[in-house]
Amino acid sequence: MVCFHTEYLHVEYYTATGVLVSQWFDKCSSKQYRDAMLFIVDIIQEHTINYVISDRRLLPQLSPEDNDWTQHHFRDIFCKMPLRRFAIINSFNDQAVEQTRQFLYNPSPPLPFETHLFEDLTSAYDWLVEAKAA
Repeated sequence: MVCFHTEYLHVEYYTATGVLVSQWFDKCSSKQYRDAMLFIVDIIQEHTINYVISDRRLLPQLSPEDNDWTQHHFRDIFCKMPLRRFAIINSFNDQAVEQTRQFLYNPSPPLPFETHLFEDLTSAYDWLVEAKAA
């Protein structure tokens, strides 16, 4: 089920496996980025989704303001999600990868679910489906 589609982001929920996949295609405005992140949270909560992939390969480095918002405001919201596993596919942009690592490995507060970084969608999907089957 396609939940959201624009020129910069595609979000799809695979009901058969219970996996939500968000794929960033390009940069967007600060408002679009923040609204999209909060919309993804709404989808996760509405459907009580436990397994999510964030494909960030084409997402460039965030602005300092959006990175700060993500690291502080969004992180608090994200920690309350009903997730069991969260997979991220690394950006092709080295600075964006560093921002992602800061988000995942910030100990305050620690993320209350398993996370893992991947280089491809297939490996990330397999990791989530494997956990769901166990």
